[in-house]
Amino acid sequence: MNHENRKHQPLLQDPRGWFHRLFINEALLAGLLLLCFIGVAYTNFASVRSYRYWMWLVPVFALAAMISEWSRYKRHAIDGYHYVIQQVLHWGAVFVAIKIVFMLHQIGRFNNDVTALVLMLVMSLATFLAGVYIGWRFMALGLFIGLAAVLVASLEAYIWVLIPVAIAIVAAGVVVAWWEFRKLAHP
Repeated sequence: MNHENRKHQPLLQDPRGWFHRLFINEALLAGLLLLCFIGVAYTNFASVRSYRYWMWLVPVFALAAMISEWSRYKRHAIDGYHYVIQQVLHWGAVFVAIKIVFMLHQIGRFNNDVTALVLMLVMSLATFLAGVYIGWRFMALGLFIGLAAVLVASLEAYIWVLIPVAIAIVAAGVVVAWWEFRKLAHP
């Protein structure tokens, strides 16, 4: 599509436009980071009860991954059917892994604190591996969850370390999105 036609296309429909690059991807990243913060805090205070929260996050992360890749599908850069199957299998395996961790807790193999940390590590690895296919934002999010697990286990004031890290991740996303948009606008 040439520049003239793109100029008259609504912003929401242009998969290469600034709205999608800057707003949707960064809003997804910020939203997932916020959900992770809530999960980390909840895990710290109610370790075993956080199981349900992390289970709930699995389909949320899967949906976010699909939304993140929507523009590539619209540009025919990926096969939609293959991608959806890949994401369903990936996040379905994560769901099963979390169920197994909780089952190990129920039979007494893991205590409350270990269960919570293993749940976070499962989500960390799954999110990072999704990022290998989706892009750096999910990789950064996976690293963030892993760092949070380590900090929760070792620091009392972990939140003061995580806040600047989360802000840096979102800021990097905005800078990269702006740089990509500028590259598209001035080929």
